[in-house]
Amino acid sequence: MFQNLIFSNPKLEAEFLDRFPELVSAAGVSGGLEGLDSIRFKTDDARRAVTTIQEGTGDPIDGELEAIIRRFGRPAYFVQHNTFDTTLAPSSSQEVNGIVNEAKGLIDTAIPRVGRINLRNHRKPWVGTGWVVARNVLVTNRHVVSEFAERSGDGYVFVETNGRTARAEFDTLREHGSGNELVFRLRTVLWIAPPANSYDVAFLSIDAQGENGESQPDPIDLMGEQELAEMPVERWTAVIGYPAFSPYNSAQDQQRIFEGIYDVKRMQPGQIMAKGVNGIVNHDATTLGGNSGSVVLDLTSGKAVALHFGGIEGDTNSAVAAPIVADLLRRHVQA
Repeated sequence: MFQNLIFSNPKLEAEFLDRFPELVSAAGVSGGLEGLDSIRFKTDDARRAVTTIQEGTGDPIDGELEAIIRRFGRPAYFVQHNTFDTTLAPSSSQEVNGIVNEAKGLIDTAIPRVGRINLRNHRKPWVGTGWVVARNVLVTNRHVVSEFAERSGDGYVFVETNGRTARAEFDTLREHGSGNELVFRLRTVLWIAPPANSYDVAFLSIDAQGENGESQPDPIDLMGEQELAEMPVERWTAVIGYPAFSPYNSAQDQQRIFEGIYDVKRMQPGQIMAKGVNGIVNHDATTLGGNSGSVVLDLTSGKAVALHFGGIEGDTNSAVAAPIVADLLRRHVQA
């Protein structure tokens, strides 16, 4: 579970124990932990929980204490004006704030290259996240594109609803507190991984210019096979995307971390948990359903480590490794 990585960092462990009374108090004041008595947990309780996690004994941890631990160290920062502000994330940590601020240049470069996939003439206003992976090419998940497109003969068509054909757009803004949009039309589906393919990947074409003549964002570079092999586990990354409220996740956890604000652009830091197993990378950023198709960005090189596609709450997130995405792009689009 992601707590193992949090507490493998001595500075994060020390900060958590230092700030534990503050974290308990904040949880109680916010109403995030229903019925939590602010004097119920002491620092000694937190220290025992940390030891349990580090030793992996499998001993149970009180559910409310577990919730406080989850609140710490894996925030979801708002993206505003194509950047982020670490002072606006209530579930943050000073250590994590320092890590992402040190990589701010790399993150800010990637942010405008990621956008929300909006739909028109469809029952859903939007369906996930995507990012520019090559000139005029967007990458996202198969399960995202399958919401509005399907196979037809040798190609693909957008589905029809009530006699109207769905229309897809790539919006690189949709930020909290702003109604601004920067929209590029998604004209055609270039390739969707067939159901028999184990990789949840799809590619679409993007217009070269936005609705008002804006230039298409540059692609995010993909990490190569050798780079990924040499990258250590526990490397810090950031997921950039659009988390949406999920009925499959704890409503209380979502309220604490996302403050009840969904469907807008966020930057969600975490660490790599495992890589290269059958082309899948595991990470521990705090994600929700709308993050499907998000980039997992390496905070050392600024390259894409992987394409996020899903996860198990409180355990791990899964993403298609960048070299796999590059290979599929070459074989099914650029060829």
